[in-house]
Formats: sequence, structure tokens, C-alpha cells
Amino acid sequence: MQTKRLLIFILLMTVSTILFAQETARERIERRRQNTAQQQAAGTNIRMGQRNHSGDESIEDAKWSRIIYRYLDLNKEANAPLYYPVTPIEGKMSLFTLLFNLLQEGSIPAYEYLDGREEFTDEYKIDFKELMDRFGIYYETVDDKVIINEVDIPGNEVEGYFVKEAYYFDTANSTFTVKPLAICPVLQRRDDYGTATRYPLFWISYEDVAPYARRVPVMSSSLNNNMSGTIDDYFQMRKYDGEIYKAQNPRNLAISQYASTPEEMKAEQQRIEQELVDFEKNLWKQESYPAVPQQRKVTHKGKKRSQSNSSGTTSISMRDRRY
Repeated sequence: MQTKRLLIFILLMTVSTILFAQETARERIERRRQNTAQQQAAGTNIRMGQRNHSGDESIEDAKWSRIIYRYLDLNKEANAPLYYPVTPIEGKMSLFTLLFNLLQEGSIPAYEYLDGREEFTDEYKIDFKELMDRFGIYYETVDDKVIINEVDIPGNEVEGYFVKEAYYFDTANSTFTVKPLAICPVLQRRDDYGTATRYPLFWISYEDVAPYARRVPVMSSSLNNNMSGTIDDYFQMRKYDGEIYKAQNPRNLAISQYASTPEEMKAEQQRIEQELVDFEKNLWKQESYPAVPQQRKVTHKGKKRSQSNSSGTTSISMRDRRY
């Protein structure tokens, strides 16, 4: 009897040991998996941070830079590739449908539209569900997951975008660069009298959306229907047509805040555009310098001749040139 009890006790201890060992092994495997996932996520965040930091650093280190804000009216022919197709078809979709899907999946963050400034911090991150409630976008909730039918995405009401650009001279590469920094879809709704009101929805950093924009094809020309370009190509090649509504300034004023008439506002927009064009042209204007230092020649009257370039005009140094 005692022998039988002893055998049962040994058997129970053996089974307990095996189960404990198996549980411990599973825990170790799960712990290693979680640690690996955390390390990969941390590495991705570091790389994303380094990428964003390096992009900002190139602008901050530039000898010259200018921040420009534009409004892209999607009713213009040049901006149509961002609007169509309104409903996704055969892998093609509008920019707003792309942004909406990414926000729904939680793939990218979006930030509140604030009057006069952009704050890309956790404090101003938008809540996607709250955004849809605010603008009356129909959705369903299944197991705490927001479900939206494609026909309910208000892509047809997004008739414009605010785009924040950086114009700068990249000192390291000696290149003049224009870089999109952020985009903001603008919803337009009309009342019973046909009066349209603009509702800026949110700001999104272009760096966040760029990897996805490279995968979405667009038809960038009515003359060439080949879908060879992408949304990212469209932005990087500056194929859009947008009017300037603000150039960064110490008082942080939009043009409409200091231009008293539509004519003054138009003239100011043209002036800023011309400044950007002139600066880029002047960067590549070659100076005329003699290859070997020459002694000043003296005429028979003893007067020194002024040095001039091949066109007969006096050379202007970079120090003397103003932009």
C-alpha cells in the first residue's frame, strides 16, 4: 500500500515537473517574441525619428530657406489627379481616400487644425471617431472597431488642400530644393443658399504619408492616360497648381490679414512667387572671375581701367548681391 502511494506521488511530481517545464518554456518563447517585437518597434521609431530629424536638419542648416503655404483648388485641371477617382476603382483612389483609410487603420497620425500654426505633438492628435462625429460622417462600430463603407467617405466634399512647403538651398549638396512638409484636406459644404464654407480637417506630416503615396498611381495628364506616376511623384515634381495664402513671417500673418483689397492680395502673391523664382535663378548665375590674377592696367593718361566681365558689366560679388 505504501509502495503504491509512493509510486503515485512520484508520478504526480513527474507530471508537475513536466508541465511546469513546458509552461516555463512557453513563457520564455513568448517573452523573447515580445522583446524582439519591442526592439523592432523601437528601431523603427528611431529610424523614423532620424529620418524626420535629418530632413528638418537639412532645412535648419540651410543658408537660405522660406516656408510657403498654398491652397490647392481641386477644381483646377492641374490638381484633378488628387480628386479622382472619387470612389476607389481597380487600385486607384483619391488622395483623401488614401488618407482616410490610413487614419481608419491607425497607420498614420493626424493633428488638429489650429488657426495660424501647426502642432505635431501628442497633445493635438485627433481622435478618428470624434472627427467623424464632428463632421457627420456615417460609420458603424463592430467589436469596438469603426467600420466605414467606401461610399460614405466624403471624398467628393474635399475640394481643396492646404500644403506647407519648404524652399531652401541645401548647402551640403549645393542644390535648390522644394520639399512638401504637411498637407491638410479642406472640406467644403454648402448651405441651403449655395454658400460654400471651408472646413480644414487636420494636418498630416508628409513624411508620414509619403511611403503610402508611392504605391498609389495617378493619371497626371489628360493627354497621356498611362498610369506611370504616383501621388508622391505628383508632389515631389510639383505638378500641382496652388496659390500662396501665406509666407512665414515674424508676425505669422496670412496675406489676407495685411492686404486690404483683392488686388493687393493678388499683387502680394505674385511678388512672393517672383522672389522664389528670382532666388533660384540667381543661384545659378555664374560669376565672371579671371582665371589668373592680373595687374591693373594703366592707360597712357595714368588712369586705372575698371575690371569688367565679358558682357561689359561690372562683376558683382556674392556679398554684394541681395535676395
